Amino acid sequence: MSKLPSFLSATALTGDRRGNVSLLFALIAIPVMGAIGLAVDYGRQVRMQSDMQQALDVAVLAGAASSAPGQADDITALVSHRVEQALEGTGAHPAVSVSVNPAQGSITVRAETAVDTMFMGLFGKGRTKVHASSTAVAGSGGPMEVAIAFDTTHSMAGNKLASAQQAASDLTDLLFHVPGMAGPNPNMKVGLVPFTSYVNVGLANRNASWVNVPADYSLPWDDCVDTWAQLATPVHHDVPGTCSNDGVPYDCSSSYDDSNDYSNRLTHVCTPRQANFVWHGCVASQTDPDDARVAANAGNPAPGWMVGDWISGECPSELQQLSNNPDTIKTAINNLVEGGETYIAPGLLWGWRLLSEDPAGPFHDGGPIATTKKRLILMTDGSNTHSANYGSGDHEDNNVSHANDKTLEFCNNIKAAGIEIYAIAFEVTDPSAQTLLSQCASGPPWFYNAATVSDLHAAFHRIGHELMAMRLTK
Repeated sequence: MSKLPSFLSATALTGDRRGNVSLLFALIAIPVMGAIGLAVDYGRQVRMQSDMQQALDVAVLAGAASSAPGQADDITALVSHRVEQALEGTGAHPAVSVSVNPAQGSITVRAETAVDTMFMGLFGKGRTKVHASSTAVAGSGGPMEVAIAFDTTHSMAGNKLASAQQAASDLTDLLFHVPGMAGPNPNMKVGLVPFTSYVNVGLANRNASWVNVPADYSLPWDDCVDTWAQLATPVHHDVPGTCSNDGVPYDCSSSYDDSNDYSNRLTHVCTPRQANFVWHGCVASQTDPDDARVAANAGNPAPGWMVGDWISGECPSELQQLSNNPDTIKTAINNLVEGGETYIAPGLLWGWRLLSEDPAGPFHDGGPIATTKKRLILMTDGSNTHSANYGSGDHEDNNVSHANDKTLEFCNNIKAAGIEIYAIAFEVTDPSAQTLLSQCASGPPWFYNAATVSDLHAAFHRIGHELMAMRLTK
């Protein structure tokens, strides 16, 4: 019997596994290809989700920046348009929804779209949904308080005051605006401190424990006039002169015709009158060093400044305590009047007192410093011209060096209390005054040298946007 070829032998046939390998490969290839397909489809989903997330992040910030105060419905259209622009060319047309949380001052954007699958369709899933969301919050995302110390001295008269009022009013709109929300920002409170060389705390506080106001009083005085004989031929006199109001010089030259005969006085006539001293709401400084502290109470009250009839214009408009009503703040700004000399320190002090929650302070209606962002904005157009007269309980001294030292001391104490200071020098040409204000600010970025009205508006606008800038939280 002939032998079988070696390749047909039983041993060879039972040992040949080449067909088994092919079959095994075929069986393994199916799940491997499925896994690769799933990975490809998943990668497309991840890429789309990433594109959508970037689009939403850009859209929520851009839409918020483009929205105007009081336009609650426009934010959805603005954000949806930005999302479409950002995803142009990707083939995605997601459904976009926008929600506003007034309590947090936040905007949340959510989007959903469907992505066609390449391999998962073989298993009956031809499309899969992709979701993304983005949240942005206005400002700190929590309570914020802003006090505006506003120079209303004589040098602010005319267009300067009107321009500064408009800039401060625009700032108020920015501070109370949350994109997408028709009402004012519930997390924002603003106060206003008009100042000259004094601050007006309001007549309603006359009997408060933290002020010491004497009763109004009058003093007699004689209004005397000398009457002279008339000259037949008057003699003309020109009297040159330069005067100053709040550091602003002006021509006060005069001229007159002398028709009196000084060699023949006829009579000396006096009329009894009264000088009335009335409290218009202004306060002076406590004793040094208590005048640089937030405390004012029954044990250490602020002295009321009694104003004579002839200088009642030295007392500025009444301050406005912290309010979450923008109309209240804007009304106070619009009602400001100019007059008086400059002492910056009281404006800073009472701005601090508006913001403080310290029970030793006069108002103590500010929020806790641990959870509330506090900012003080100082706007002034000049140098100190007056200083505190501790002995007389007024600010009628002219020690500029002492006034500057006190101003810087107040600034440092306020910053040490956790309050950031923005300082705006409005048309200030004195280099030493510019230096003082820059040192008062919380740092160089917080100081604005506004040489023109346009610069002033830009400074207030930038501060408002910095304080209320939208930032992503997730």
